[in-house]
Amino acid sequence: MAPVDKSPPAKPEGTFSLICSSKANDLIPVHKYKSSLTGLTVVLAEVEGPVVNGYFCLATEAHDDDGLPHTLEHLVFLGSEQYPYKGVLDLLANRCLASGTNAWTDTDHTCYTMTTAGSEGFLSLIPIYLDHILYPTLTDSGFTTEVHHVTGDGEDAGVVYCEMQGRENTGESRVYLQLLRTIYPGHCGYKSETGGIMKNLRESVDNQKVRAYHKAFYRPENLTLIITGQVKPEDLFKTLEPFEQKIASKGPRGAFQRPWQDPVPPLTESSDIEIKFPCDEEDNGMVYVGWRGPSAVSDLYKLAACSVLMKYLTDTSVSPLPKEFVEVSDPYCSKVSYSLVENSESVLMLQFENVPLPKLNSVRRRLTEVLDAIVSGKEAVDMRRLATVVNRHRLECLSHLENSPHDSIAFMAIGDMLYGNTKQDLDQRLNQVADLYKMESEDQTFWTGLIEQYFIRGPSVTVRGVPSVQEQQNMAREEKERVEQQRLQLGLEGLQEREKILTDAMQQNEIPPPQSMLTSVKIPSIESIQFHRIQAYTTSSPSPHPKFDISQVPVYMQLDHIHTNFVYMFVLMDTTEISCQLRPYLLLLFESLLESPIQRGDVLVPYEEVVAQLEADTVAAVTRLGLESTSRFQCGPYCQTTSLMLQLEPNKYERGIVWIRELLYQTKLTVERLKIIAAKIINDVAQIKRKGNTMVRDLMKGVIYAKESNHYSSSVLRQHKFLSTVLERLSDPSECEAVLAEIDEVRQIITHPSNMVVHMAANLELLATKYTDPASMWTQLLPPTRSPARNKLRVTNDWQLLLDHSASKVCNCVVGMGAVESTYFCQTTPTIRDFLDPDLAPLLVFLQYLTQLEGPMWRLIRGMGFAYSYNMIPRPNEGLLYLTFYKATNIIGAYKKTKSILEEKLAGDVTWEQSLFDSAKSSLIYEIIEREKSIGDVVAQSMLSYFKHVDHDYNRWLVNKIDKVTMEDLSRMGPKYVKLLFDPSISRSTIVCHPSKVEELTTGFKELGIELTSYSTLEETFLNAW
Repeated sequence: MAPVDKSPPAKPEGTFSLICSSKANDLIPVHKYKSSLTGLTVVLAEVEGPVVNGYFCLATEAHDDDGLPHTLEHLVFLGSEQYPYKGVLDLLANRCLASGTNAWTDTDHTCYTMTTAGSEGFLSLIPIYLDHILYPTLTDSGFTTEVHHVTGDGEDAGVVYCEMQGRENTGESRVYLQLLRTIYPGHCGYKSETGGIMKNLRESVDNQKVRAYHKAFYRPENLTLIITGQVKPEDLFKTLEPFEQKIASKGPRGAFQRPWQDPVPPLTESSDIEIKFPCDEEDNGMVYVGWRGPSAVSDLYKLAACSVLMKYLTDTSVSPLPKEFVEVSDPYCSKVSYSLVENSESVLMLQFENVPLPKLNSVRRRLTEVLDAIVSGKEAVDMRRLATVVNRHRLECLSHLENSPHDSIAFMAIGDMLYGNTKQDLDQRLNQVADLYKMESEDQTFWTGLIEQYFIRGPSVTVRGVPSVQEQQNMAREEKERVEQQRLQLGLEGLQEREKILTDAMQQNEIPPPQSMLTSVKIPSIESIQFHRIQAYTTSSPSPHPKFDISQVPVYMQLDHIHTNFVYMFVLMDTTEISCQLRPYLLLLFESLLESPIQRGDVLVPYEEVVAQLEADTVAAVTRLGLESTSRFQCGPYCQTTSLMLQLEPNKYERGIVWIRELLYQTKLTVERLKIIAAKIINDVAQIKRKGNTMVRDLMKGVIYAKESNHYSSSVLRQHKFLSTVLERLSDPSECEAVLAEIDEVRQIITHPSNMVVHMAANLELLATKYTDPASMWTQLLPPTRSPARNKLRVTNDWQLLLDHSASKVCNCVVGMGAVESTYFCQTTPTIRDFLDPDLAPLLVFLQYLTQLEGPMWRLIRGMGFAYSYNMIPRPNEGLLYLTFYKATNIIGAYKKTKSILEEKLAGDVTWEQSLFDSAKSSLIYEIIEREKSIGDVVAQSMLSYFKHVDHDYNRWLVNKIDKVTMEDLSRMGPKYVKLLFDPSISRSTIVCHPSKVEELTTGFKELGIELTSYSTLEETFLNAW
């Protein structure tokens, strides 16, 4: 365990005293300070890189569903005692090389965040932010627009209301909330919906309650400032000193009771509950099973051990639970995952996703059988694999510190703020690796004892989520009746009064701050920002790295030398030559590569052993369609390139190269494994189809992309249809050999050396200390049957795969989805295709001016409660400009407002506000710099540079271009690019909404010049056609 510094600080930092110092996993120094004047706590972590992050956290506790923690979180941003204007905080943040501010509300805490490029802007902003947190205005007008109001049409709206409407009745939310309500009986805040439920937001919450809640919890003794990045302590405390004096000047605050100190009522009996959730199809449901776990206050080691145990039970296809529930011919679900809720009395939870309805009542019984078999020794704990899980978890902790250092340390510090009591508690949270080393020596009895204590003897709560068309119809009818009744009760006069209340509140909120306030913060210099360093080489480089002879690699290589503790290997494969008929196999093939038997000489290694060995040798093993894809049915950019990525320790470097050869060339694709993997993917479809944001993007891809693209073939409904056919063929002895031949043909194409490029990132100096000739090991990459081919990466831009506008069968559509209550909107139009286009920087500033926090669109779309969020962004790889709305309550209103805002900026005599222009440039510069905030980000940006055809310093080049953009440049952008959004002959629109809204939106958008093809369900759409 890293040492805890118990000695007094050599020099007090004003009112702040050093409580302790430690190192996060023995890598990143962390210091904890406390103010003797105010009780403020500061945790400062010395994270390297260009950005500084702030996490300002308060413990918050609620015992109802009013959502006071959440409503207060929203209202904090609407003005403070010293800055009493809505939007000042975000506008000033934008000037500080940040992109506004943000926050989240969890059950047990509220956290306010900011991130700046460099420390100068951070230190300028922090006292302004703290003034908003501790001394917000909390006006009635802010409550009206931000939390809840009734419009002149009798509809309920408000930003918080809009947000909760988008999630309250999803299957996952209903099941999870029911589990919490049951697992925490009696009087306990852990069972509350701290986001607020819609009924309470309409009927119970008021601003007086919000103010009382703020007074109770928002106190300096309850506030911890977690700061990660390169900030000097003396500069920070000097900046905080005037604010501390302000706190002290307010006088006594009365006694303070730390939240979450009351005993949690025990769970004494098991429960099994069925919950219905609204859905279009009654296909697959979900089962969540929860138990009370170890205390996050007094038993951190056992809590961490339970996390490792659940990882052992669930994390790969050969883990005990997936092996019994997923990797079988008649699966119980598509996935088993786990969650650990770190409360003072924790929750251990297993989640069974996409459970076929006939299996819903069998999951809990089968789970008991599997766990009993482990404890009895019938299916004993595999101690060899458990050692692998512990070791891999240790490596993942170190990887998170490299690739997400800010969040990793913040979450450790938040746990300590809530439940820590001693210096040793903080040190233990910061050094999970030490506990993991200790776990390596625990015997089988320890692990089976945990299963017996918590999962078998402990009471459990099982919640079965059942999809219900009837529930969807009932909810739609009840909501319609409720709104109609509300209109009747209010009457014409009441509705007009509500309209006036809203209008007055908006006018009050939009009183502009004085210009002197908006310019009171100096825009920081970008010269002192510290970037991560990288040296890039390729097979074509005239001067290779002296310790890596790249010419020995049998395929073209892109090589990064960077300060990292790991080796990242990417094999990039071009799929252009695959026919349209075979292209849909790509998803199944790439899922199968990591979970199939491998032929090693005369021995066929079973897939179970392959998965276990791969887990032991790697930190991560991932396949993707396109770069940076976020889910199996969504290609990332440059969709025609597929990739295999391995992340390894340097001492597994040679093993990684062998693994690449074996996975690509020696995996044996069998009928049995293909059937199981195809069924697993098919079962995942039901859950994806309930996600409005995913489906609206999928619809857009279906509208704009040609059959030859992976965007087209990986669509969720097309994959469902294709894989269902594949399953049928694999079950037919006369067809299965043909399927094997077809999928192998796909593999032969993409693994041909002429279609492959290797991208590797590593500390080459470190590799050279472990291997005398690290480059020579790549001669093992290709099997003897394949000849070397060193071809540069063949890049297919996504815009090359777009359908010609005249070829689009459907240009615009609206689709009803019973699982969503909010509306999701996506619109595209042609735009810049070159990342070096001189118009890109001014176009980015133009869009940032409009979309920035507290900019024109923010004030009139989110501020009026039309939509929870929106975006407008050019994607040069697609050659498209996107306009999107997320969780909209009034999509037509949102679109109309956007259109009027943009048209105002298309006029010949357009004016631009200097302060908004400055903050747009400053916040945009931060967003570009933030792309390189961690080692993993720098590696990703390096790889992208080859696809974009730009230099490795592209982001710095773009920052300088943005810095030079003028207002005159902006005036050219609107007419040239943005105006095209409103040209129905070339723009495309897709909308997903509740089925009851389809007709209304079809009519409403027709009046705006957009002819929508309407579909009652997803099954009726073109996504089901090949």
